[in-house]
Amino acid sequence: MSTAIGPVSSSRRSFTSLPVSVWVPLAGMVWVFLNVLFLDLAIRDLSRPSPIFSVLAGGIDGGILGFIFVATLSEKIHAGTAGLLGGYGFQDVLNNFKLTGQCARWIHAQLDPILDALLGMGNEPLHEAIQKALVWVGCSAAFVVLATLIVQLIRTVAIKPVEGR
Repeated sequence: MSTAIGPVSSSRRSFTSLPVSVWVPLAGMVWVFLNVLFLDLAIRDLSRPSPIFSVLAGGIDGGILGFIFVATLSEKIHAGTAGLLGGYGFQDVLNNFKLTGQCARWIHAQLDPILDALLGMGNEPLHEAIQKALVWVGCSAAFVVLATLIVQLIRTVAIKPVEGR
């Protein structure tokens, strides 16, 4: 087995030499700023928000959440979460994302006074673009988490020995 030497090992050593109390908040901060950057790129043109950057942000978010779910939750909770996301996703797709849109509009109504105070009155097209981008982020994150849990369930079932043999 070979061991990496040179720049690869020195960067790994410097990263692991940081205390957890420093690198975990830094990683969280990078994650938040990356999401804000992708949402900003998604809503550059208010007349046509681009779902590509929103889906990319949702994929990253779903990957991180899926990793956390797989690492911390038991197999029974994996199955329950996969069933819940699958049932919600299937019903939502059948209804043209009606439930997700209703949820986003409700959140928008709750946050509208705050957005008006921060961004000023009369920015409704910006609010709508942010809402659409967040729906894309949420749907793609849920899809990635669901796929992660399904793959994990298949993997654990394949590893278990068959009874009676």
